[in-house]
Amino acid sequence: MGRRRLPVLMAILGLAIATIGAACGSSTSATVTKIDPTSSTTTTAPETPQTTTTLEPEAGVGTILYVYTPVVGDCIDHRTMIDGRASTTRSTPDQNASLRAVGQVIVRLPCDLPHQYEVIAVDTTEAAATPQNPEALEALAKRICPEQFPAAIGRSYQDSSLEFAWITPTADQQAVGIRFLGCLAFDPRAKLTAGVRGTDR
Repeated sequence: MGRRRLPVLMAILGLAIATIGAACGSSTSATVTKIDPTSSTTTTAPETPQTTTTLEPEAGVGTILYVYTPVVGDCIDHRTMIDGRASTTRSTPDQNASLRAVGQVIVRLPCDLPHQYEVIAVDTTEAAATPQNPEALEALAKRICPEQFPAAIGRSYQDSSLEFAWITPTADQQAVGIRFLGCLAFDPRAKLTAGVRGTDR
């Protein structure tokens, strides 16, 4: 009786060992890769492409301005006229949104449409006392604009996910005595799709 059961027991034992081995093998060979949310570089599977808000409002939407004086709360794009259309020529906004070349325009848009910048503050006092050259105005912007974040956005610039930019008068505006510094906020990752003032971003 014992001799008959021995082969059966050996077969059962072998099957159990094989099952355990397979289970262990699957747990070590199948790995799950998590994306580190604090990392600046990520990889995306081909079947799941990344999407960002890069939409541009249709032609005719918004107001095209060849000369612009900023107003707090304005949502704007800095664009270039190409073949009669105001086209966005860069994915990440420049920190200096001033109109500096022929054909550049500001497009003022409703804030619920994709846009590059929102005007968060306008200074005329210190701008009037500052030499009207790009270097001096840039230095003024880098000092003043980050200081505007707590009152405008709801948190300090250092803690905000937003970046600051600036806009200054064109040469023609400066020639007739117009002086201002517009402080802007933008998202370096994608276009804004709503107003940012008071959002604690």
